[in-house]
Amino acid sequence: MTCTQVRERLTELLDPRNTTLTTDAVRSHVAGCPDCQREYDELRLTLGALDALPAAKPSPRLRENFYAMLAEEKHLAASVQRAAVRPRQRRFHWSWLLTPIAACCLLAIGFVAGQRIAPAPVPAPAYEQDDATKRQIAELQHKVDSMGQLVGYSLLQQQPANQRLKGVLAAQDLASPNEQVLTQLISALALDPSTNVRLTALESLYPHADKDVVRAGVLASLEREQNPLVQVAMIDFLVAARDREAVSTFEQLSRRDNVNTSVRDAARRALAQL
Repeated sequence: MTCTQVRERLTELLDPRNTTLTTDAVRSHVAGCPDCQREYDELRLTLGALDALPAAKPSPRLRENFYAMLAEEKHLAASVQRAAVRPRQRRFHWSWLLTPIAACCLLAIGFVAGQRIAPAPVPAPAYEQDDATKRQIAELQHKVDSMGQLVGYSLLQQQPANQRLKGVLAAQDLASPNEQVLTQLISALALDPSTNVRLTALESLYPHADKDVVRAGVLASLEREQNPLVQVAMIDFLVAARDREAVSTFEQLSRRDNVNTSVRDAARRALAQL
């Protein structure tokens, strides 16, 4: 492997769950390359310093404000989805309206096809948004951005990190988690000071990437996340979810000089895929 290829994968060495042959090759290269070893040491020290930062003490109304924001976010996300689907509904032939069951089936199939099956070069109608829809999305993002002050999540939980991690792992075993469970996972991803808890919460959200509130929560968390390892994992999540609302954030991350090299590279790769 070349030094450039290795540097793009240095964050993988910091995740003990990575035991692939590629990770072993990266580890072997770093052991024999002084330049890559120096960059890896700098990255490891940076992450250690970030993890060592004390969590800010939250205000008494912190938890209440967070869930109020999340509830409003769900409402706005639902409004955006309805506004995007409405033009497609008007294109259905009037004769299908005689059979409500058929109309519902066509709507469901059309929505899934627009979100999942349509090729990237031809945007699905669900992404054709008018000015009102764009304003709704901008308002949603603005409100989610204000969650940056909620870094005291673990103090509110009054539980050690291993207990919080067990709670997140338990959510993975649920076949159909309700909105409360998803809200708790998004809270852990956005607010928990433990890197392991945040990464595990993100992994638990993968099966629910088709939900607007989940994608919006991950995107909002990415914009306030400081750990490069978690940032790269969030970028991968949003790419897998085909969330084009993340393009603007990826463009900003790819241009910022104060962003970790691995994160900038991941953002550039994400832009190429979206």
